[in-house]
Amino acid sequence: MSQLSNQYDQLLDYLKTQKQPVKKTPAKEKTAKKDAKPEAKVDTKKLLEDSKIHSFMPSDKFHEESKSLGFSVKKFTAMMRGKLIEEHKKLQSYERPYISVTELCNCIRQCYYVRMRYPVNLNKLYNYPYLYIIQKVGNEIHAVIQDLYDFVEKEKTVVSERFKVKGRVDGIRESFLCEIKSIDDNKFTDTYIKEHYIQANIYAYILNTEYDYKLTTITIIYVMRSLKRIVAYDLPVDNKLAESFLNMAPILKSSLETSQVPDPFGSTDETCKYCLFMDACKNDKPKEVMQPFLKKKKLVAKAKPKQEVQQEAKPKPENEKKTQKSAFLL
Repeated sequence: MSQLSNQYDQLLDYLKTQKQPVKKTPAKEKTAKKDAKPEAKVDTKKLLEDSKIHSFMPSDKFHEESKSLGFSVKKFTAMMRGKLIEEHKKLQSYERPYISVTELCNCIRQCYYVRMRYPVNLNKLYNYPYLYIIQKVGNEIHAVIQDLYDFVEKEKTVVSERFKVKGRVDGIRESFLCEIKSIDDNKFTDTYIKEHYIQANIYAYILNTEYDYKLTTITIIYVMRSLKRIVAYDLPVDNKLAESFLNMAPILKSSLETSQVPDPFGSTDETCKYCLFMDACKNDKPKEVMQPFLKKKKLVAKAKPKQEVQQEAKPKPENEKKTQKSAFLL
């Protein structure tokens, strides 16, 4: 029995010498570890900001005009505006015996003011200098499509001796007349623009009636300026529509020859809104076609007496009613 007791005591002594004490983590240390995590996040955020890995966009403090010493955006925009003004003056120096198709799609009176060189603030006219880049990009888009696609004719000059109208067609193949247009993605409404259809119709009408072509379809090709999408529309040739606009050419030409301001045929609220010849147009009273901005004033002025009559419950006699000729808006 004593032998067993001795062996047990020896075993206990051995176990005591082999057992390592287990250190318990104090509660304060755990709290310290939890508090250390936000510090690690702050350090990581600072590291990411310093390395710019988190974003390819410039920081909020970035200013494109002030940060670069090698390229001045302000200087470049002034250069683009200068080129637009230079091209405008160059165009004004030419003798233009024909009316352009583009002019027929705009306000005839505005075209008269431009042709007669009415004074205008060119810096205000070209307030958006990036138009210069847009024009250059548009020209390149035209060139790429015309080079690759199988057009039978491209950049064809069209002249109507009957109407004294001149223009240029982007492309022709078989019975299709094709017009190429570049447009901002956010301005494209998944349909064709009416002015583009009118312009192409005028070309088709002249080619069919004066060049013996057999064109039946207008194809308008829209290329998004992001260069990621192209949409094309096929539309029928409309001779009556083309004639209605071509008949404006003799009016404009006669006005230019006699220095008589024409009525604002083809004017719209939109063209009036941004027209730089508004003051001149207000002074030149119309004969038959009223300016849209004047027509609105007339309608407002007429609406007030009507309301007063309705309040008094006294109907206006038929013979006292006056009719106002509406504007010729196409």
